[in-house]
Amino acid sequence: MPVRKKLWSYTPTVVCKRCGQENPPGARFCLACGASLDAEPVKQERKLVSVLFIDLVGFTGQSERADPEDVRDTLGAYQAVARQQIDAYGGTMEKFIGDAVMAVFGAPVSHGDDAERAVRAGLGVLDAVALMKLKARGAVNTGEAVVTVASGPATGEALAMGDVVNTASRLQTSAPSGGLVVGEETYRMTRNVINYRDLPSVDAKGKNEPVRSWLAVAPVATGRARPDVPMVGRDRELELLTSIWGGAVGDRHPHLVTVVGDPGIGKSRLQREFSRRVQGQGAAVARGRCLPYGERAAYGAFSQLVRGIADIYENEPPDSARAKLSAVIEKLLPATEVEETTRYISLLAGIGVDAPARDRAFLFFAARRLIEGFASMQPLLVIVEDLHWADPGLLDLIEYLAIHIKDEPLVIVGLTRPEFIDRRPGWGSGLFAHTTIRLEPLSSADSALLAEHLLAKSAGFKGAIDRLAEASEGNPLFVEELTSALTEGHELGSDLPTTVRAAIAARLDALPANARAALLDASVIGRTFWRGVLVALGGHRELDDALATLEVRDFIRRVPSSRVRGDVEYLFKHILIREVAYATLPRSLRRERHAAVARYIESAVGPAKDLAAFLAHHWREGGETNRAIEYLVLAAEQALGGWALDEAVTLFDAALELGPDDASRRRIRLARGLGRSMLE
Repeated sequence: MPVRKKLWSYTPTVVCKRCGQENPPGARFCLACGASLDAEPVKQERKLVSVLFIDLVGFTGQSERADPEDVRDTLGAYQAVARQQIDAYGGTMEKFIGDAVMAVFGAPVSHGDDAERAVRAGLGVLDAVALMKLKARGAVNTGEAVVTVASGPATGEALAMGDVVNTASRLQTSAPSGGLVVGEETYRMTRNVINYRDLPSVDAKGKNEPVRSWLAVAPVATGRARPDVPMVGRDRELELLTSIWGGAVGDRHPHLVTVVGDPGIGKSRLQREFSRRVQGQGAAVARGRCLPYGERAAYGAFSQLVRGIADIYENEPPDSARAKLSAVIEKLLPATEVEETTRYISLLAGIGVDAPARDRAFLFFAARRLIEGFASMQPLLVIVEDLHWADPGLLDLIEYLAIHIKDEPLVIVGLTRPEFIDRRPGWGSGLFAHTTIRLEPLSSADSALLAEHLLAKSAGFKGAIDRLAEASEGNPLFVEELTSALTEGHELGSDLPTTVRAAIAARLDALPANARAALLDASVIGRTFWRGVLVALGGHRELDDALATLEVRDFIRRVPSSRVRGDVEYLFKHILIREVAYATLPRSLRRERHAAVARYIESAVGPAKDLAAFLAHHWREGGETNRAIEYLVLAAEQALGGWALDEAVTLFDAALELGPDDASRRRIRLARGLGRSMLE
């Protein structure tokens, strides 16, 4: 019987990195999903994100009776206002399907306040939709998601995936018309800045337990509330500020102070205590804050300062606002300067009445005259918060004021995060009277004292004070959040509070790309790591520069003597940073990196007994259980040699858990029994 010949045939040789489909040689795009076959593998990370869902209410029924072009125009306008609000608060529009919107906050970059941004954006969208005579409802949920870096239409990849997305969708269906519902973690992270009303728990489809929920009402007008406890550990910095103030007032020499510190380290608390002190001495305090989101007008913090001085409300009509401003300037400056100064300050403050200026110099001089006039009436303290979010124009204005104002009792205090110095390395360099104060972590004793104050009204937690101090690593915000979690029933050592994770993640994402990548890989190695391991892992550009940046930013420190001959050893400054960095990596990448670490250590030092437990850990996490067992047994034998029976038994038990079959487990039990008999 003749053999039939196939008319065509090919051997699939190209596998799609996204969906696994086999494709013929020469194919440029996947036959199944359309992804580019030449593209690099999609990079993913695990991140804490806040997901916003908004859906129009009853729009489907209305669309059935409407002209298709009217439906298109309405949806287009709805999409535009939603995107405007989401973009304004730093979110990413993930999906727009029909009348439903999904946005993600905290990816690809964490800001530390992404839950607050998501809630504010959601409220903004609902308000904008109401002005369109439409009804909508929404929800925000916060949690961990797998995030695709550089996702979007070009890659076909979703930005965020995980239960946090599904739960946000379920919460949205439970929201009342015109309302925004939030989940538990979102509520925890924003309850100090958003007013909420309790709602019944939601029986969400697919969830084993009802989901707790709250209805967002409006942002808190007075700003973030903090526990009313004494400030600790900042006496030296407060006295330094007081000394600077005394010199500036006594000699009438203005002074610029920059307070630098990580999120939660206590910059705002220090300035509040300092402000109270100088106000008690008869000084005036003017404030402005640089906003990280929303309508960030140029000179925004200076505009807040002006509005505070002139008692101008945010919703004040322009003519009324200008009249108030003019009245204040009349009290501060000669009559010949009032009209011109009012005009230029009005422009700087964004009041929107006067014609534009021909040159920025006129605006800056007017600001100078306003501050000089104010300071001539009484000593003046100017506080500018969050300089790291300031626009370049505002920074130029602050430096101009600090350089040009003379013979007035004035101190300008700017609060900022460390990354600001990278952005503006020459900040204050042309000033004789400029002081930078770096806020370091609290000592263990001060952290314990703060925890004791916070737990003063809670019974039964005194024994946890030292553990709280150790876990917080000297960050006052972390002390507060860990204490709050403890009093709410969470165990120390369990999952980090989301507020702590968010603050640390924002620090990581503020790093230069090469330094951040090096830190993530270093987190796999452990609290201690070596330069050579990072080289072996590969892919690190300018590694020495990256490590230097991490050391300057206080993430790591170099160890004077290395346990690996010829290599440089480093140590994570804080274990919480290492934990959050490690949690950012997806499991598949962790396994790959753990195995690479173990291979490098073996090649560098051989099967050294003192590193046996270290190698066992990396082979186990790398998925190589047999090699992990070998090193666990070796580490147990070493412990027996040092008469550390309990440690040896723990290591043998860990090996038993990994035993792949009965024969292996019998050998491990025998070794454990022999070891015990030798020491007992």
